Amino acid sequence: MKNNAIPSPEWLNKNAIYQINPRTFSKEGTIEAITKELPFLKKLGFNIVYLCPIFEEDSSDDISCWSPRQIASKTGNPKNPYRMNDYFNIDEEYGTMEDLKKMIDKAHKLDMKVLLDLVYAHIGPNAPIIHKHPEFVKQNADGSFIYTAWNFPALDFRNDGLREYLYCNMVYYISVIDADGFRLDVGDDIPIDFWKEARRRIQNVKKDAVLINEGSKFENMAIAFDSSYCFTWHKILRRVYCDSESATQIRDFHKSLAENVPYGSKLLRDIDNHDTVTDWDGRTETVAGNKGMEQIEVINYLIDGIPMVYSGNELACNAKLSMFANRFYMGNYEVTDRNNKSTEASVRRQEIMKTLNKMKAESNLLECGKTVWLDSSSPDSVIAFKRVLDEHEIIFLGNTKNCNASVDITDMLNNKKCILYNGEHKIEDNTLNLSPYEYAVFE
Repeated sequence: MKNNAIPSPEWLNKNAIYQINPRTFSKEGTIEAITKELPFLKKLGFNIVYLCPIFEEDSSDDISCWSPRQIASKTGNPKNPYRMNDYFNIDEEYGTMEDLKKMIDKAHKLDMKVLLDLVYAHIGPNAPIIHKHPEFVKQNADGSFIYTAWNFPALDFRNDGLREYLYCNMVYYISVIDADGFRLDVGDDIPIDFWKEARRRIQNVKKDAVLINEGSKFENMAIAFDSSYCFTWHKILRRVYCDSESATQIRDFHKSLAENVPYGSKLLRDIDNHDTVTDWDGRTETVAGNKGMEQIEVINYLIDGIPMVYSGNELACNAKLSMFANRFYMGNYEVTDRNNKSTEASVRRQEIMKTLNKMKAESNLLECGKTVWLDSSSPDSVIAFKRVLDEHEIIFLGNTKNCNASVDITDMLNNKKCILYNGEHKIEDNTLNLSPYEYAVFE
């Protein structure tokens, strides 16, 4: 018998998460630059921002302790946001602890929440704490450190001292800095009993603080996590919208999840994040085009779960990004142009984001309605589903391909009105004709 997911606060359940990698967010690449943009993000309806790691990074030029991805980026940047040197300090690249306090204070005044990114599975090889306490790191028989696949020392959670050190770190950012929760980098690699106790401690300080796991052990949403990533979800979306694979994969995978997640779980729904924009060949915004990307965003908001939007998606940004590039080591990469808000594609996307955020915040149906898949007469191209809560329902129909498609809607819409679309949604003889990447939402 499956367990129930742990209850999460309404502020998480009824909003999207807006992810920010400061390096790619703007040309400045600082916390201060993020603070200045908060009113704009609030205007679009974003109420939760999550920052990629901003803590002091290892700056060693020794490439033997660089990750393979860092080397492959060819930026020459010695700093990796996921190779920490000091969890209790802010890296000078981004600003100061005072800058972070000001940013969180500004966010709270705008009624926005802030999540920070914790990297606890491994640490930088030169971190003072592990040289003062080498017992915090997994060791070989000869006392040498054990390294992860990313070439970083692996922390040893069998050590109670390490646990206390990290609990203090979490409580510090919740209490003194006033963060609202954390995203947990490769959280599955850390014992769940650590996260369960961490949750208890941070909620003793702030009762609605949350933990978002970057992992796939969905059963742990019944123990410690408010949400978990769903890597397969965004991989399938990418294959369907960018590689012309069958849309039936989306439905089949979603249905398979029912057997693997606790009741009431809300998985994270994304397409872009700091990893995918770094690793995938071509931005989804470019490969699927503005219409395809818009449709993916709409699906991620309307399907059950918590949508996550990567910074720049709200501007229809297609810049070439890398998590290893910054203003000092740009290499062949770019950043999001925050001044590029008046192009036709950007204006369109901003309005869509505004609409979706409003729907998510105001709709009990999108918070807890059941997802019901509808049979499509063109299953390889068109996906169809509805969200249902009591007598209220909303229906999505979308052409996932860069060619025309049609779907039989006999007895499907029942006089519902179209409330959101990106085409003409022509209906003839009980058939909805959809142009490339066209979708329509009915209520």
